[in-house]
Amino acid sequence: MSKLFIDRRAIEFMKKALAKENAPAMRIFISGGGCCKQFEITPVKKALSGDVTYRQEGIIVHIANELAENTSSIKIGFDERKGLSIDFEEDPEMKYGDCQANL
Repeated sequence: MSKLFIDRRAIEFMKKALAKENAPAMRIFISGGGCCKQFEITPVKKALSGDVTYRQEGIIVHIANELAENTSSIKIGFDERKGLSIDFEEDPEMKYGDCQANL
């Protein structure tokens, strides 16, 4: 993965979540299995082995290796009604698409 984009409102929301959880970083990863995987973003104390780490506007984001290897960019947005959203631009061989993030 070469690019991470986080919009201003998402940064503000994540900073509040990090302060509330007393955590230094967010982590994006895949949970669940089978044909209906979920993508989650959650405050964490540290990266896991293999995670790729990005820093933007004072936010540290660890991205699970599987996502980092199979996407060319990730965009994190925020909507007052829906919360955080994650939009993946994937490599042609992987299919993740647009997802609502769980936080």
